Amino acid sequence: MRHPLFAKFQKGIISLLILGLIVACTPRTSAVDPFVSSSENPDITTAASAQAVAERFLEAWQAEDYAAMYRMLSTLSHDAVTETDFQNYYEDAANRLTLDFIDFQVLSTMAKTHQAEVAYRVDFNTRVFGVHSREMVMPLTFENNAWQIQWSRTLILPELEDGRSLEFVHQVPSRGQILDRQGAPMAAYEDALAIGLVPGEILPQQAALLYETLAEFSKYDAEELAVMVDSTPDDWYLPIITLSRGDAAPYIESLRGLSGVRIDEFRERYYVDGGVAPHVLGYRLYIPEEELDEYLRLGYRQDERIGAIGLEAVYEAELSGVHGGSLYLVDSDGKILSLFAASQPESGQSITTTIDKQLQMRLQESLGDLRAAVVVMEIDTGRVLAMVSNPGFDPNAFDKSETEGGLLESYFTDPNQPLFNRATQGQYPLGSVFKMISMSAALEKNLYSQYSSFFCGQSMWVCDSVTLYDWTYAHGTGASGDLTLVEGLMRSCNPWFYRIGQGLYQEGYEDTLSQMAFGFGLGKETGIEISEEAGNIPETAGTCVNSAQMAIGQGEILVTPLQVASFVSALANGGILYKPTLINSIEKPSGEETIRFEPEILGEIPISEETRALVLEGLRLVIEDGRGTGYWAMRGLNVPVSGKTGTAQTPTGDAHAWFAGFTRQNDPERPDIAIAVLIENGGEGSAVAAPVFRRAVSLYFSDYTDPSGLMPWEEEPYLPLAPTPTGTSTSDD
Repeated sequence: MRHPLFAKFQKGIISLLILGLIVACTPRTSAVDPFVSSSENPDITTAASAQAVAERFLEAWQAEDYAAMYRMLSTLSHDAVTETDFQNYYEDAANRLTLDFIDFQVLSTMAKTHQAEVAYRVDFNTRVFGVHSREMVMPLTFENNAWQIQWSRTLILPELEDGRSLEFVHQVPSRGQILDRQGAPMAAYEDALAIGLVPGEILPQQAALLYETLAEFSKYDAEELAVMVDSTPDDWYLPIITLSRGDAAPYIESLRGLSGVRIDEFRERYYVDGGVAPHVLGYRLYIPEEELDEYLRLGYRQDERIGAIGLEAVYEAELSGVHGGSLYLVDSDGKILSLFAASQPESGQSITTTIDKQLQMRLQESLGDLRAAVVVMEIDTGRVLAMVSNPGFDPNAFDKSETEGGLLESYFTDPNQPLFNRATQGQYPLGSVFKMISMSAALEKNLYSQYSSFFCGQSMWVCDSVTLYDWTYAHGTGASGDLTLVEGLMRSCNPWFYRIGQGLYQEGYEDTLSQMAFGFGLGKETGIEISEEAGNIPETAGTCVNSAQMAIGQGEILVTPLQVASFVSALANGGILYKPTLINSIEKPSGEETIRFEPEILGEIPISEETRALVLEGLRLVIEDGRGTGYWAMRGLNVPVSGKTGTAQTPTGDAHAWFAGFTRQNDPERPDIAIAVLIENGGEGSAVAAPVFRRAVSLYFSDYTDPSGLMPWEEEPYLPLAPTPTGTSTSDD
């Protein structure tokens, strides 16, 4: 047997022999490090190392890693251009080209001694001007044991020599309109006039007449105009007012006969009637600084406005169309040398929304100065017919000149937050409207049945720890007495639902109310196109008392009015939760549809048909039984409805008022609708929110002619009293 040391010795000898063969068969070269060349042998390895550096430089360009690119420059190049200027040159070229991305291909490489040249082609893929290709040569020098790039602006584009640059003359496309469901404009373009003064051109003998004429239709009086002119340099332009051509027509002829007046025509984004559904449509602002490069790459001008919120923001790409223009090569003095590229703009697409303009406007006019929200949606499709958040705002204020900025400033300082969309972003305790969900949970867990009965008193000892009260206690009315579960919903009996919350907890179902709420679509976003909040549903009640409070919609529960309209629709339509939508279609100017609405099912509420039928019976009795909490508010309404009142306690101020329900008209011409009404700190739902629900129903089914009485805060329909009452009442829940 061989000794182990002999085996190791034999393996070592074999390894040395193999290594010797490899060395003998390998061509000799002086370039061991691929990035170090030999002045004696400038062979293919030297060229390969130079090419590798060029490729790294071009890859960094692809990634827009300008810092990495700058590090590859030669010492002489660093002396000639700062890193900031280097980056600015590339970014400016990218913006003017509307660059999307580049592709490159190395064509050839030559190297000799300490110099190398790499020929390459770059394909500039642009968003406005298509694809443009250029072939260039990159010179490199070998210094400090590495190849470095001898840089000039011609490595961006060969044309950029001798101080030449690119100049983009923009052509802004016409922005698409936003229309209501019947094609009536809500946001469009109209011919407009910007009227201003050049003080040095005003003739003294005409000054008084000029100021008096402008005072007739601007917000300034003659004295204010005189002071403004006196304090403005003679050769400056002083903006006064922006008007539509129609509004300016009565004054144009007289103004044109006066010296010093400047009238500029342009196309202005215009929101009709001072803003129809402004929280839905949104408004536009100047491009934020941090997003400017992104929009310049799309061909936008630096001073353009883009959608900031609402549909204007969500569908900015569709509404804005495709920008166009001409890209010129100019010399260092700005003189045009040649046309580099050109492209025609494509007009924006128009959006036909689901909004019913007439219903929307009348509901907007029905809320006085209350902080409130109303959502109206078709129960069988998810189409939102009206979405009101009050107080509202005029989106035109965001497009007016700075001289008319007082209104805009007030929107940001008003404590009532008119820019805040209460319908989708407001998060509120739901109060007794939540009892639909609690009743569903009790029935699905077989905790109680339709035959269960309970004496509804004015208070209840809950969870052996606390006394909780019915709404009748605060009103000083008698106890509701013996009620079935369905009647408990009809009467909105708090003790019945304290009992449900307590029972579920004690039976080990402490998360059942939460799970049922999730199943009804609460605690998560609905998926509507514009910004919304998810609200809050606790994962579990946690304690017995919390479960009892949760069963009447108090505690940590927070919902949005949109979510409420959505789950009420599902109860009404057979249990289907549809994704709420604001879009019917989006069309190109040619009429070609790029988007067409189709109902989208999100899921089904997790209850049996038997449970749903019992809940619906309770909601019907709320309106049709004399003991129902909505009976008096809906008495005389000639459209059959079902619904639920709600009064949600808040940590501060009066309770929030709720009413949520749906119609049962079965009119083939007008689909049935679900409506959720929320009045912040309004008081009782039956007294304050229910009348708004009633008006929405009456308007919808009367071709907008019947407002169905007065709101508690109105002197006449749509004409509010001043000041608006708080809405508190001695009526029921």
